[in-house]
Amino acid sequence: MTESLQQRLATQLENRPQGRAVMFYDPKGQPTWSTYEQFLGRAQAYAGRLQEAGLQPGDCCVLVLPSEEFCAVALTGVLMAGAVPLLVAPPILQASEAHSALHDILDSVLARAQPRLMIGETSLAEMQAELSERHSAVRFLYEADFAGAQATSASPVLRQPDDVVAMQLTSGTTGAPRICVWKQSNFLAALDGMTAAMAMTQDDVCLNWTPLYHDMGLVNNFLHCLSSGVPLVMLNPHDFVRSPATWLRSLHETGATVTWSPNFGFALAAQRISDEQMNGVRLDHVRGFWNAAERIHYQTMTAFYERFADYGVTMKALKTNFGCAENIGGATFSDAHGHFRVEYVDLHWLQEKRIAQTVSPLEGDENTAVIVSAGRPYPGMEVAVLGDDGAPLPEGHVGAVALRTPSRMEKYLADPEATAHAIQNGYLLTGDLGYVRDGELFWTGRSRELIAIRGKKMDPSDFESLLLRIDGLRHGNFAVFGVDEAKQGTQRIVVVAEVRDGTQRSKSEIAGEIRMLSMQRLGINVSDVVLVRSRTLTKTSSGKRRHRFFHDLYQRGELEPFLWEGESAQKVESAP
Repeated sequence: MTESLQQRLATQLENRPQGRAVMFYDPKGQPTWSTYEQFLGRAQAYAGRLQEAGLQPGDCCVLVLPSEEFCAVALTGVLMAGAVPLLVAPPILQASEAHSALHDILDSVLARAQPRLMIGETSLAEMQAELSERHSAVRFLYEADFAGAQATSASPVLRQPDDVVAMQLTSGTTGAPRICVWKQSNFLAALDGMTAAMAMTQDDVCLNWTPLYHDMGLVNNFLHCLSSGVPLVMLNPHDFVRSPATWLRSLHETGATVTWSPNFGFALAAQRISDEQMNGVRLDHVRGFWNAAERIHYQTMTAFYERFADYGVTMKALKTNFGCAENIGGATFSDAHGHFRVEYVDLHWLQEKRIAQTVSPLEGDENTAVIVSAGRPYPGMEVAVLGDDGAPLPEGHVGAVALRTPSRMEKYLADPEATAHAIQNGYLLTGDLGYVRDGELFWTGRSRELIAIRGKKMDPSDFESLLLRIDGLRHGNFAVFGVDEAKQGTQRIVVVAEVRDGTQRSKSEIAGEIRMLSMQRLGINVSDVVLVRSRTLTKTSSGKRRHRFFHDLYQRGELEPFLWEGESAQKVESAP
């Protein structure tokens, strides 16, 4: 038997055709379960349409769709055809700036992935002509092209263990995000590792609201459950953001036992869900609320527990995870049957000596950091913390988090230099910082200057193209960083930019345009805009921006703002 994701789907169809596969909510909020026979039959019908359009086994197919039922069926249809899906996030806002950013991303993705087909939402048809001029070999399809496709019992096209199963964009949101290439054997190792670490069985029901273009939604939830016989409930991510109560009410209505969310989702739920919205809801049956994708705050976890303990949530049900697209999903997991670990460490030792020196919780104050464990690696994986010389560090010493993992990506597509940097001496270098204690990983930060905001990892350079558009700024001179916001359960974004000498624009005009473009192009709400005088944001001798340096100045209130006529001098204080 050929071991592949397609074979596992075929096995589920053969062994449990009437078993529950996926549940979707219709526009009126009514849930409907599809059996394996129904769901995979529809996907196979879509596969037929894709094959008629020229899709061959091994071809890439790019999907630019919201995480709704059509996207899930089309994605599965690509796999059933033996092809390689690559999902790209559609624009959050239907605005010209958002579409411009997406155009740039697609232009880069199409050039590197060279897909046979692209399936997009109807609103993207307007950019098809321009993209087709540069990528004439790509055929564009839309939902209407699949109308009338009839379910079929045909089997999926099987693949070999060394074949590519899927590709995934890294967290870049403008410019050219990297593309992780996942092989069949590594992908299946990821699924098996997660199953073992989470103690998942077909008696579980999983509920997912995270988007399919994120590896949490795609791997940890959708493909993991579909290929292993675990019934999966799919919510629209936008429904959760609009009303977080949808998440918890759906857990109650469907009997789901396992669910996932970035840390900000737990914070949002605790803050915004009212008692009235929880009327009749019980959550005693949920054994795993998995928190992943961004820094996990202990304050968020305890706030979630305290808010919903009366509805059946226990601290034991709250779980933690660390993972990345380069590892194909989750890597470390807290105890599936017990509590996650927390350490109180001396902040000075942590920041200055890079050692996690534990202290008593009774000593906790502003000089103490609370670090949440992300758990142990799944069976067959090794986690190491490396020093600057690449050698493993002792327990409790902070360094670069590295994995020896059977679920490692094969490479970054068309980027050998980045691949060589990420994969060294058998280790996958995650770009994160942390330490290990008693076999558990404690995440402390990022070795790069990535910003984690609501499950999204962003690079400061993502803001450069939009800042270049703004009149009144000294172009190319800026700093962008994230500031941990435990109460909100995520990071807030701070943009510091130099004001051009002699500008006639007001502070409110410039700051307002920065916020507007950040939302339109990146889907990000900028918490604070600090406008400084020209030549404030000095660079390194090699011309690199010093985001962390100015992050520290901001935290200490030592950034001197640009003064408009009539303003008095005052230092910039970190917002609460």
